[in-house]
Amino acid sequence: MEALTRWIHLLALATYFGTTLGLALQLLPAAEMVTDPALQRRVLARGLRPYNVLSVGALGVLVISGASSLTEWKALLGHEFARLLWRLVGKLSLTFALILVATYVSFGLAHRLVRAELGQLPVDAAAQAGMIRRMRGGAWLGLALAAWTAWVGVGLTR
Repeated sequence: MEALTRWIHLLALATYFGTTLGLALQLLPAAEMVTDPALQRRVLARGLRPYNVLSVGALGVLVISGASSLTEWKALLGHEFARLLWRLVGKLSLTFALILVATYVSFGLAHRLVRAELGQLPVDAAAQAGMIRRMRGGAWLGLALAAWTAWVGVGLTR
């Protein structure tokens, strides 16, 4: 992997980790401390707008920089590239699972809360609490998948 591409890849990984850790350890617990559901949604919307952009953007950069380095690897290894095939399939499967979980958290849950706040829709406190629980679970699952994917990726470079 070219040095610049590697740094971009690592920066994107750090961005995803940092924003998702912030979501799980800071934003969601802080929002749960707010007892008024309308104010809670407002607090969530303010934090989730940048989270959505940063987390999904970081994953996009990870995919592009990973694909770029894969092309370089294939050219460098030639026919020896086939020996990495099953490990690569494992990493790509984990990447796919990570993208599914992360986009569910961002678009399936967080974006819905932001849009509800922007549209001033009525607040359903029970539904909102359920969304927060699912966001927390999805964030931790996404972090676990990202760590596992990074670990498999490090194993590929050896």
